[in-house]
Amino acid sequence: MNEEGGYLGAMTYQCLFSASLERLRKVHGDNPQAINSISNLQMLLHQADRSSPSFLFDFAKILLADSKLNVNLQESFLRMHATAPIDDLEISNADNVPEFQELSTRAIALRKVLARVPDEMADRRPFLETIKEIASSIKKLLDATNAILQIVPQHVQSLIEKRKREFVHYSKRFSNTLKEYFRDQNATQVFISANQLIFQATQIVRAVREKVVLQ
Repeated sequence: MNEEGGYLGAMTYQCLFSASLERLRKVHGDNPQAINSISNLQMLLHQADRSSPSFLFDFAKILLADSKLNVNLQESFLRMHATAPIDDLEISNADNVPEFQELSTRAIALRKVLARVPDEMADRRPFLETIKEIASSIKKLLDATNAILQIVPQHVQSLIEKRKREFVHYSKRFSNTLKEYFRDQNATQVFISANQLIFQATQIVRAVREKVVLQ
């Protein structure tokens, strides 16, 4: 699997298919037969995604190629994060543990503000304000992760520490990419870095949910 297929592939179900099916569900809310069909399709796609994380991404690329549409996948994915369902960043029973709820809230907030980048980067002044907001969101997510590390069992601390280090690495990469953007105006590299950062935030939440909450 190539690098793009790694992080975009892991986000394809949530960004593209789940969001589209939720819209269909709202349109056909008064048709039980249609809702049942949508639920079955959602289950099948979710199973396919879990069995092969790159399958839906590869499928989407085939559809785009056949449609002859000129689409920047990195930009499109980043934009779709603004309206994607947030259940992948929610932690079950988080209300009982404030630290879990805080981590979920901060991950959702970071994804939302990063999704605004394509619309705001053309105007330098508001974009600089958005960058400040992103930096604040990154810090708050790291603070929430550190709080989690204080309460989770010792045997899972190493995994969460690893996910935290990876997040910090991609945070620095995002910062460097922004500096380069103001020199060369390469927007796609900013989109790539933002998508990678969102993926790393999701990885932190997933580690907590799967290794702590669901154990």
